[in-house]
Amino acid sequence: MKFMPLYKEPIWWAWLATVILIGIGLAGYEAGFHAAISLSALQIGWLATVERSLWTLPVQIRIAYTLFLVGYEVSAMRGFYWFTALGTVAFLLFGYCLLARMLSLLPWNRLEPLTIPLVRRTFLSPPAAGNVHQGMPRISSPCQGEANAGRMAGHG
Repeated sequence: MKFMPLYKEPIWWAWLATVILIGIGLAGYEAGFHAAISLSALQIGWLATVERSLWTLPVQIRIAYTLFLVGYEVSAMRGFYWFTALGTVAFLLFGYCLLARMLSLLPWNRLEPLTIPLVRRTFLSPPAAGNVHQGMPRISSPCQGEANAGRMAGHG
C-alpha cells in the first residue's frame, strides 16, 4: 500500500483531530473519548449541511463511525477504540477507508448485485483518491472515493 495522505482535503483534518482525541482517551484521559464523540457528532451536522442529505456516503460514514464510538462507551467495550484508531490512521496515511468500503456494500449504496467478486474488489482494491483523472466524479469526502474502489476496479 502506498503512502497517500489526503491532507489537502478539509475533512482529513477532522479525521486527524478525531484520532488524536481517541489517542488521548487511550492514554487514560477519558475526556478524549467524549471529545472524539462530540467532534464526530458535529461532523455529521456539518457534512449533512454540505451534502444536503443524511443519505450520502460521507454522512453515512460519519454516522456509523460516531455510533461505533458511542457503542464502545455504552457497552463498556473500550478496547475496540484501538481498532477504530488503527483504521483511522490507515485512512489518514494510506487513504484506505475500511468503513466506507463496508458501507458501500449495503443495498442502498450499490448499483450491482452483491457477489463474491464485488466483495473481493471492494476490500482488496488499492485506495482510490476519487478524482476526475481516475474516471470518477469529484468527491466531497476522501472516504467517498474509497467506497467506489470496488466499482472502479471492476470497470478499469
